[in-house]
This record gives sequence, structure tokens and C-alpha cells, in this order.
Amino acid sequence: MTRVVFLACRGLFTLVCLLTSVYCLLAFLPFTYQNVIEFKVVGWTGDFALLHPWLWWIALIGAAWTIADDYRAGTRALVVGFLIAGAASGVALVASPLLAGIRNEFRSLVWAGLWLAPLWWIAAIDLLGAGRHLRWNGRDQRDGARVFWSCAAAGVAVPLVYAGIHAMRTGAAGGTGGPDPWSPGVAAWSVGLHLLTFLALFALVSLVRALSAASRRPALWEFALLGAAEAIVLAAVIRTVVFPAVSFLGTEGLVMAAFYAASLTVAAAGMAVRIWPPSEPVRSGLDLAARPFTVAPDGPVMVRVFVLVVWVGLAYMLAVSTARMDWNYLLQSLAALAIWLLGLAWIYAVLPHTGPQRPATALVMLAIPVVLLLGYRGLVANPPAWPGLGTDAAQRSARLERYAGYDVSFRLVQGIFRPMAAAAVPGGVDMGAFYALLQQHTNIPRTVKIDVPDLGLVPQVTPGAARLPHIFIIVIDSLRQDYLSPYNPAVTFTPSVAAFAQGPGTVVFRQAFTRYGATGLSEPAIWTGRMVPHQQYPSPFGQANSLQKLVRGLGYEAFVSVDVPLQAVLSRWPELTELDKGIANRDYEVGRTLKELEAKLRARPSDDGRPVFAYTQPQNIHVSAIAREGTSVVDGADYTGFYAPYASRVRQIDAAFGRFIAALRELNLYDDSIVVFTSDHGDSLGEDGRFGHAYTIYPEILRIPIIVHLPTWLRDRPRDVSGVTLSTDLTPTLYDLLGQRPLASGPLVGRPLFSDQAGERRAHRDEGFVVASSYGPVYGWIAGDGASLYIADATSFREYAYDLTTGVAGTPRPVTPALREGAAARIRTAIDEVARTYRVPAAR
Repeated sequence: MTRVVFLACRGLFTLVCLLTSVYCLLAFLPFTYQNVIEFKVVGWTGDFALLHPWLWWIALIGAAWTIADDYRAGTRALVVGFLIAGAASGVALVASPLLAGIRNEFRSLVWAGLWLAPLWWIAAIDLLGAGRHLRWNGRDQRDGARVFWSCAAAGVAVPLVYAGIHAMRTGAAGGTGGPDPWSPGVAAWSVGLHLLTFLALFALVSLVRALSAASRRPALWEFALLGAAEAIVLAAVIRTVVFPAVSFLGTEGLVMAAFYAASLTVAAAGMAVRIWPPSEPVRSGLDLAARPFTVAPDGPVMVRVFVLVVWVGLAYMLAVSTARMDWNYLLQSLAALAIWLLGLAWIYAVLPHTGPQRPATALVMLAIPVVLLLGYRGLVANPPAWPGLGTDAAQRSARLERYAGYDVSFRLVQGIFRPMAAAAVPGGVDMGAFYALLQQHTNIPRTVKIDVPDLGLVPQVTPGAARLPHIFIIVIDSLRQDYLSPYNPAVTFTPSVAAFAQGPGTVVFRQAFTRYGATGLSEPAIWTGRMVPHQQYPSPFGQANSLQKLVRGLGYEAFVSVDVPLQAVLSRWPELTELDKGIANRDYEVGRTLKELEAKLRARPSDDGRPVFAYTQPQNIHVSAIAREGTSVVDGADYTGFYAPYASRVRQIDAAFGRFIAALRELNLYDDSIVVFTSDHGDSLGEDGRFGHAYTIYPEILRIPIIVHLPTWLRDRPRDVSGVTLSTDLTPTLYDLLGQRPLASGPLVGRPLFSDQAGERRAHRDEGFVVASSYGPVYGWIAGDGASLYIADATSFREYAYDLTTGVAGTPRPVTPALREGAAARIRTAIDEVARTYRVPAAR
């Protein structure tokens, strides 16, 4: 019990320090500052910042209990200094809470580093205090066979556990994914890669044991070298798995990855030394290093077997709880890595000591991972026709990528050996250089000053139209096409949108796409009417905000929900009235907002001749809102064939929209109005195991609804409802409808949807267009009149292709060398054009 209490107290202290450091790091990164700190897309972060001073005091008291014995030992000065510094920090945090006022600046990165210092301090107390009582003169037990069988067992158990989790998840209700990608061939591939990964770890441990065997205290050197190896591996994981998910790259990312890894390794080493029984000699550095991660290492066999059963349940719980509210597989990956560590440690604790093995046996064990690696290279170069994997490399790759969406453990091992597989893919594009280019032009830090030029769609907005329509733009964050009846006849829960779409003067654009996945850049792109630099956000941004220029220049009375992105890209002016004022962005709710707007319209003086402009972007179906509400089905209705928590909220949105349209009719405004019902992006709702939209630009995220109602005097304008339509077309369309000409043109700029000029309407068909993620180095190319999509993901170094003619999520297709070369050239051209247009400095 004392050991359990110790680990609980020390674990809480480590967690508080680590989360505080991570919070500060997220504040340092511009886009996570916008989303996590300001928007609070992860709900508990706000509570953590609020409670942080008191959590620190609780963690400090627990940590003080764990080092109480050292107050009377030779480390007394260290203990006293630790307690004084900790108490002083607690008083300062209560007086002036750090996290409540943290900002997006370099100091936040400094704070992120400083909050790891307590872990080093208390580890020094452990190592210098409790460490001096350990006896390192025990017999060094060459237990290589036990390590081998532990790694081999984990290499088989982990993929089987995650395959079982996949089967249970896909068998449950929810999600709209396609056929199950699992097959015997996929299972064999997964087990093989997991075995290769875990046996590579065995080889690393064997190397450490061999190096330490020559010393006088082999167990001590084994413990120290294992710590160094652990830090290196952990730094590599943080650098390649964690930091790319938040686009923290470059030298700063490398340094912080090493510092986080070293801090956690030292903290674990201190705990291991502290809980080792002083009466027991240390015969194995591995036994000592594994001690903090094992449960009942000396208990009865049945208890240790029961612990493995708990491990399986924990793996399932973590997989399910992280899948539907994640950030580019980050939480799922971290959960899987934790399961790897615990599984390996617990299997190692269950297996009996085997004693020294013969040299020949040791060589055979070391040869096995080498044989597996050579076998993998051969299979990549010459893929066999395995059941369920197809007959060529392209089919196999597509099948494995689909399964990786469901099984994050397989996704991790696949990523480890991806460079080797990529080397076998033919093609003339240097993908390493291409991915580096995408990273360089993504999440440009605010320290890079972008001097935004005047980028109006017309030289100057001039009053010219004899009659100005009212304009109402309703952008439902994360709304998909296929959850609206105008796009999907199977939908029965959006009667108001259906009636709106079928009414006179309303046009449904069926081939509609967003330029950016996720809100961060998608919303600014709607207001500018063109692609924007990948920085959040250049300041001042008003010179590029074409929609604001139009509304102000024509004297509209504006009602706008000024959400987090608009706070950065929108300038205030006297005729602007803020909707949802005082309400947190994440709590914008369409029913409340439209009721507020309706009340303001009713309160306008009858003789007010100014046209009305209104814009709102409610969060009803945002993945974070659904998660905060427990993924509930709010009306308890049956939504067979749809993701029920999402569909039930779409029904609420439909009802609120219907009431607002009825109010516009009652106020005699409807026939004099342009009403736009759209979204900034879609969402993944189970397609191939995917949920959310943070970093990805899969087909279901790029497809959006665009439904436009025109006033009576504009209804005869030409339109092409089957052609490609972009979110960036909306603002140029308003310019055109309101008589503002000539419009700017170019590969970055949207086109008017009701243009008299056929060339403008066909531009997207003929040229194709580039799309991108708002938050990560993920870019795409849509060509063939919206028929095909290529994606280059420089976060996980993957590429995909989809046929978009087969449903909202498309159908995966092979990435051919011709497709790769053509798409890469288009993406490079768009990136260069953005840099040239916005005068983005070349050096970062």
C-alpha cells in the first residue's frame, strides 16, 4: 500500500508539472493558442488553468510526503530548498495565476521549460538520497531469454488486442465507415510489424547489457545506459509523433523534445530508486528500471495474470475514449504507446527468471529481428498476393492505410517503417524535399512579419447598385453535405433546409468544397475570397478582408458573431453590432444566435433604409461540443445509417433555421435578401475509423453545403449548379451580385457563382484547385472537375488519393507517379503564389 500511495503522489506531481509545461507550450504555438487556449476546443484545459494554483499545492504536499525521510539524511539542503521554492511558487500562483494570463509569446516557451525543473530537483533528491542505500554488488543475472520472450509476447499480444478492439468498435453502432478493412493478410502484416518493433527493442536492450557487462557494477551501468536509451527513444517519439501533431518543428522542437524526454526519464529513474527495497541487491538494471511501471511484481502468479487482463481492458477503454475527440491521432497514439509500455513491463513481470542462456541461443535471438527486417524489405519490394491485401503494392498500401485508421497501434508501427516502404515507391518527386517545403510554409510563426498588401477584389468598392439586398450568411461549423436532404435523399431530419432549397430563387451547389480543412484558415478565406498565408494571423489583416470592405463600403448595418478567428481578421467599425457578445466562442448556438438576430431586426426603426448584413458561425455540431455533451443523442430519436449524436443536433439546427426563415418572411425581408446557408468544412464521422477534422483534409471534410437564395431581381442570373464551387467563391459572388466590377482573378481567388461570363464559371473545372489543412502541413489537389483528390501529409509523411465520384467519403485509389508529380507541381505553385501575393518573407 505504501508503494501504491507513493506512486500516486509522485505520479500526480509529475502530471501537474508536465501538464503545466504542455499548457505553456501550447500557448507558445500560434494555432494551438487560438484553439486550445482561446477557443478551448479541449474543455478541461480551461478548468485546469483555473484550478492550477490549487492543483500545484496538492501535488506539492503529496511530493513532500514522498521525500520526508530525506529531510533527516544527507540531502537535507536539497529537500529544504525544494520545499521553499515549491511553496513560494504556490503563493505566487495564487496571487497571480500563471496559466490564466499566459499569452502567445516566447516567454511561454521559457515557462514550458521551467516547469520541468521540479522533476529534475525531486529526482536529484531520490537518486542522491535513496540511491545511496542501494546495493549494486549483487550477481548480474544475464536474463536475456526472459527479455526476448517478453518482447516477443508483447509483439504478438499488442496487435491481437488492438485487432480485438477494432472488431468490437466496428461491431458497435455509430460511424459511417465502409467495409471492414481487416483481413487475414492485414492481421499477419500487423503482427509482423509489431514483432519487428518489439524485437528491435530487445536488440537495443541486449546491446545495453553487453556494454554494461564489462564493468565492475554491471547492474548500475545497465540501469544508467537503459536510462540514456530510454531518453533517446522517448525524444524520437516526441519529435516524430507528438510535436508534428501540433506543428512544433525545427530546432526549438528538437531541443524541447530532448528536454521533455530527459525530464521524464530522470523522474522515472528517481521513482525506481525510491521504491526499490533497500534490503534487496540490484542484480538487474532492467528490473530496477521497470519497477515503477509494474503492478504486483512479486505477487502470486494469478494476481499478475489478472493484471494482464486489466491491461486489455485499459487498452480498450483508452482506445474508445480517445478516438472521437482527438487531434491528428495524437491522443490515440499516446494512449497506444502507454499500452505498449505497460504491456511490456507487465509481461516481463509475469514471466519467470530464466537465468543465463548459451551464447548460441543469444545469437539466434538476435538474428530473429534481423531476419524479420530483411523479410519486411523483401515483401515491400515484391509484395505477394496475400488474402485481403490485393495483388500489387498499390492495393496493399490502400488496404493497410484503411486499417491504420481503425488500429492506431498498427498506425504507429507502420509509421516507424514508412521510410523503408516509401523508398520502394517509384516516382520522380523527391518526397523528402516536398514534405520539407510544406512544413516550411505551414504555421508560419508570428515572429515572421507578413506585411499584408491591399488585396481588394476590386480597386475600390463604389455604391452603384440601385437596390441593395440584405445579406444573411449562416455558416454551420463542421456541417457535412450528406446530412442535409438537398444533398442526400436518405435524410429525413432537415425539412426546413429542404423547403428552403426547393423555394423560388434558391440554388443548391452540389459540387461544393472548402479551401481549408478546419476553421482556423477556412473562415478567414471566406472573408477574403482567396487563399491566405498559413499564419494565425498576419496583423493587421483588414487590408485583405474583402467582405468587410464590401459591407463597409456600401453602408450595410452589420450584425456579426465575432468568434476567435474574426477577432484577429476583422476590424471594428461604427455600423457593426456584435452578436453573441460575452458568450464563449465554443458556446455559440444557432438557435440562440438567430433569435438574437431576429430581435435586433424587429427592433430596427421602420424608416431605417440601410441594408442589413449578418454573419454567424455556430458550434452546435463541432466535435468538441458533442464531446462535452457526452456524445448524447439529444432528442433520443432513431438515426439508423447516420452518426446519431451529430444527426440529432443537425435536426436542431434545421428547426432553428426554419424559424429564422419564417421570421424573415414575416418581416417582409426574405424576398429582398441573399441568404447563404453553408459550412466552413465538414467532419469525419467514422469513415475508416476517423473522427474530427483537426489536421486532415479527407473528402468528407472538404465537401460542404453551399445553398444560396437570391432576391427577386437577381434570380435570372446564370449559374452552373453541377460545377465545382469553393468556399472562397462566396465573397466574389457577393461583389458580382452587388455590381462591383471588374473582379480580381488568379489561382488563389474565388470566382462569382452567378457570373455572366462562362469562363469565370468554368475556371475551377478547367484548372483544378489546391486545398489545405488549417493547422498542419497537409495539402491537397482536387482535379478532374472535382472527381479526384490527392493528399500529401507532411505531418505523418503519408500520401493518399481518392476517387470523389463515389459518395461523400470517396474511394481510395492508388497514388501513381503521374498523379504525384502533377499534384506536387500544382501545390508548389499555389504555395509560391501565396508567398508572392502576401509578401511572405522567404527566411523563417
